[in-house]
Amino acid sequence: MVRGSISSTVLLVLCILLIFDDATGMPQKDEMSINATVQEDDCIKCHEDIVFSLSHKGEAHGDICLDCHRGHPPVDMEIIPDCSQCHGVEDQKHFALEDCLQCHVNPHSPLNIELTRNLTKPCLTCHSSQYDQLQENPSMHTKLACTACHTYHGQIQPCQNCHLPHSDTMGQESCGKCHMAHKPLVVTYGDTIVSEDCGSCHTKVYTVMAENKTRHRNVTCISCHSEIHGMIPACQKCHGLWPHPAEIMNKFPDCNECHGIAHDLMATDYITNIFKKK
Repeated sequence: MVRGSISSTVLLVLCILLIFDDATGMPQKDEMSINATVQEDDCIKCHEDIVFSLSHKGEAHGDICLDCHRGHPPVDMEIIPDCSQCHGVEDQKHFALEDCLQCHVNPHSPLNIELTRNLTKPCLTCHSSQYDQLQENPSMHTKLACTACHTYHGQIQPCQNCHLPHSDTMGQESCGKCHMAHKPLVVTYGDTIVSEDCGSCHTKVYTVMAENKTRHRNVTCISCHSEIHGMIPACQKCHGLWPHPAEIMNKFPDCNECHGIAHDLMATDYITNIFKKK
């Protein structure tokens, strides 16, 4: 009976050896030639959360699991591709940057970008015009890293997060009417600027204008200062070359000699003083 049991055991071992290689214990080549084929629909069976992320935030990465992951463990252990596999340097210089996952932390939602505090160089590969403006128009903003203001990609934060407004009447949208963030000292404005906004900086001038009893009192600041911030227009721009008879203009060619400054016209006082002298 013992001999019979030993024979049965030996026979069983021989059968196993016929199936597996002696050296590796792996299935024989005939068995290895039978490979399962993974289909795109198979991914969701195990990776439901990733497929969901791709379908909602994947952008161009959506629905292409097998384009990036061209194998599957245990047969293929190298399943995480390099970004350069699809994003070549010849497409954009942005793709030449190293460590893509520093900002694009999740390739399954590639536009969900996280930025570190002192980041500038990677930004310039796409946003070079903004950098040129900063360099050509030096200001305190020129010294800042891009991510000092843009804490997440695409953010345009209110200026009041760093700067106090010129007056309490100015809202978040007021700053952009005169200042561009990448060249803040180049003041430009359109024809919608109200005089109160100008008066928030030019307080003395605004007060003098408000107390003026002449027609200039109702003239808006941008009616005269319409081209460049700080420019002083000639009186003739509005009043023509000969607002008075020729003999008066020849005798007093400088308007300010009689009228004082445009913000505080003194024609009445001047004429009154002339008659008093007489």
